Amino acid sequence: MNIDPTESIAWIKKRRSVFPKMFDANSSISEEEILKLLEAARWAPTHKLTQPWRFVVFMDKGMSALTVMQIELIQKSGNDGEAIQFKIAKLEQKAKQSCAIVAIVMQRDVEKRVPEWEEISAVACAVQNVALHASSLGLAGYWSTGTFTNHKEMREYLNLEGDDLHLGWFYLGRSEAIKEAKRVRRNTDEFVELRKD
Repeated sequence: MNIDPTESIAWIKKRRSVFPKMFDANSSISEEEILKLLEAARWAPTHKLTQPWRFVVFMDKGMSALTVMQIELIQKSGNDGEAIQFKIAKLEQKAKQSCAIVAIVMQRDVEKRVPEWEEISAVACAVQNVALHASSLGLAGYWSTGTFTNHKEMREYLNLEGDDLHLGWFYLGRSEAIKEAKRVRRNTDEFVELRKD
């Protein structure tokens, strides 16, 4: 199957980070829709087919339990009262607006056949696939490395072992607020060096 190059680049340009404050809090996403979305991760490039991406999906009561756990970690962090209350309010609002929160995990190849950075890169490619596929399913989201990513207690909560890494959260929802990018991206000649000789 060939995709028209103009359509292909237009689709890539359309990808946006859509934050929970832009989600429709009254919407929902089914388990089936989430599984269809995460199917896109399977096709990311992965050296030696280690396929290191793992996702822990928090929905409904699971999302509420995750939020409670994150709030407990914030309260134990030792920040002053005002800062704690701000963080807690922000976290609660993000959970309230979201339909699901997905933990992004890199599960290290037990044989360590490839360097760790390649495994992390493969997971990032998988998340990019998910982000690109989301809008085709009418979904929106963004990757956050927010509250206690890869923290010891969070690792335990996610049942991570050894060299596994928790790489953040993908907040998922629905939104009509997706807009054209306001930030100007650098031109190709600013980040590409051509060597012909």
